[in-house]
Amino acid sequence: MISTSRSSRCGFIFGLGVAFLFAGAEPAWTAPTLIDRLEASVNSAIILHSDVMRFRKTEKLRAQLDPLFSGTSVAAKGSAATDRDIIDFLIDEKIVSQLFPVSDAEVEQEINSIQANNRIDRASLRSALAQQGFAFEDYFELIRASASKRNLIDRDIRTKVSVTDADVKNYFYNKYSKESSSRSYKLKIIVLSASNYKSGAEAKSAAQLARKALEQGEAFEDVAKRYSDDSSAETGGELGTLTEEQMSPAIREQVKKLRIGQVSEIFGTPATGYYLLKLVDVESGESARLEKLKDEIRNQLLASEYQHQISLWLDRQRQNAFIHRAGENPLQGLPALSSGKDSR
Repeated sequence: MISTSRSSRCGFIFGLGVAFLFAGAEPAWTAPTLIDRLEASVNSAIILHSDVMRFRKTEKLRAQLDPLFSGTSVAAKGSAATDRDIIDFLIDEKIVSQLFPVSDAEVEQEINSIQANNRIDRASLRSALAQQGFAFEDYFELIRASASKRNLIDRDIRTKVSVTDADVKNYFYNKYSKESSSRSYKLKIIVLSASNYKSGAEAKSAAQLARKALEQGEAFEDVAKRYSDDSSAETGGELGTLTEEQMSPAIREQVKKLRIGQVSEIFGTPATGYYLLKLVDVESGESARLEKLKDEIRNQLLASEYQHQISLWLDRQRQNAFIHRAGENPLQGLPALSSGKDSR
């Protein structure tokens, strides 16, 4: 972990991941001084206490360079983040860097590009970093970590992130809109009338088949034409655009549960039949306000979805990595060895 040449005046003692420095010919004369300690290991990489201290010192620089930093709990806590919080963050960073390694040459290329874009040379960059209290070596490693994370985003995350216009509208009407009485709802419906089946149970069974077809990805319009016995079946279940006052109590109750694009659960009774409802769109007198806020909302949703997908990715990778934190049983989390009885 730490090495030094022997000397008649100083030496090192190592034990349990901790390094102590003593002065003088006899170690017993001077109390040992902690110089570093092992905090965690991730596969073949280690995290030292000095890494935690370096993280605290360079946090502001990391916030400028790290594409995944702003949405983390460590960023939210700031200086209140505990050592454990930072160690967990560094564990995740090690996992990313091991799966998406970036060479020294690639880091140099990126730094040269930064210098070119800012029209400065290496000496000027070093000077600017020093004025802010940062070492160039720390900057170099942060560029490496940031490049690894961008590679993760580009190769494994970006294709999984999508925010639709319906998502933006849903967020707007749930978080920003206050005038629900002025809204109208574009709806589609599938009706399975009890009078067209031998029993209510058969009508419900048909509704369940229709719901299953929708869950498997079949278009609502096609399912409506095949299963619905309402006159709207010919137009794919088009019910029109209704205000809450124009809806029956049963439909109004379902609409309040739905987001744009969603299909309701089966509702109804054996006596009347069963129904499936789709909320196609919402219209209101707030369209101008929605237009003004839509880009802001989309960016919020994108940031949230990126963090969600990255969290899912990290959860999967942690399950395949050997992670050990100081103070934990080294075998913690490993599968138990088989202890079957001898068959003889």
